[in-house]
Amino acid sequence: MLRRQTPPLEATEAFLLAARAVSFRAAADELALSPSAFSRRIQLLESFVGVALFDRSGAVVQLTDAGARYFAEIAPAMDTIRRATVGLRDQAGSRTLRLMTSHSFAVGWLVPRLPDLFRAHGIEIDLSIGRDAQALRSGQADLAIWGGRPHEEDLPRERLIDLSAVLASAPRLADGRTPPASVRELGEHRILATKVPEHFWQGWLTGMGLDGRLPQPATRFETTQLTYEAAASGLGLTLAVPLISERFVADRRLLPAFGPAVPIGFDYSVFYATAEIERRAPVKIFVRWLRDQIAMSLSQFEMWVGSSDRAGDPDAANGRPDPLQRDGQIAYDRPLPGHMEGGRAARIPA
Repeated sequence: MLRRQTPPLEATEAFLLAARAVSFRAAADELALSPSAFSRRIQLLESFVGVALFDRSGAVVQLTDAGARYFAEIAPAMDTIRRATVGLRDQAGSRTLRLMTSHSFAVGWLVPRLPDLFRAHGIEIDLSIGRDAQALRSGQADLAIWGGRPHEEDLPRERLIDLSAVLASAPRLADGRTPPASVRELGEHRILATKVPEHFWQGWLTGMGLDGRLPQPATRFETTQLTYEAAASGLGLTLAVPLISERFVADRRLLPAFGPAVPIGFDYSVFYATAEIERRAPVKIFVRWLRDQIAMSLSQFEMWVGSSDRAGDPDAANGRPDPLQRDGQIAYDRPLPGHMEGGRAARIPA
């Protein structure tokens, strides 16, 4: 019987991921495998080729010389397999797109619109949650929609929307107080933020002409949808941005405290696995549909911002710091707990 000359594809895929990742655990996470199951795949490949591919003697697992040579030779071949598979799917007329995005974008905006996408264009979305550029590079996803400050510079990218934010809260806060009417009252309220991305507030404060520092530590949540749910329950103040705040805006569980919406230096972009995928007809249709949906959603968000009950307040109307704000700091007109200075309110850095 002839000995098999090509290794199992799953073992080869695990090896390529391990060679690129910072650790076996990180590579195992990408394949949704336990560390032990992932290690077995690597061991299977090493047994097949008859040499050690990784040096496990140190604190960090590293490629051996043989492993580095093997990686350099087979990585391009795997890329060829991926491109050929994508091309074959195109020829077969596949209208299923493998999309990766965040939980908040999926739940808060995209998923409710997917039936419309299918009815209008017959396009199916195979959706996964995460921000893993390697999933695109390795062919596990066709495209991704991610927000924040892009750092996947090697991937083809198309900006969908630049984000602006407006201060928002429940109509009445849990402590019985009304939401702030101007930026000078910000330090009197609990501030709610998302762990990732973590710089929404910094961008908003900078856009308001302040120095970007919060007057007190924020209460942080794992996702933006959890942050909005907490704010809608009256726990504190949040920053509403277009798209992902839509369901809270639509039922007015969140109301704008004061405007206007301020650019925060973030955007939503679509990232493509390859330039070839970017040119696929179903992908072009999907992105065009996205832009139409975003335009409608943004129009509704702008109407909501303009509906603030505080629009008559001079401070709220222009959304800018009042005369008590000087030199990038806020001088609050009422004492804050723990911030007394000689019987008067202290100047709290913003």
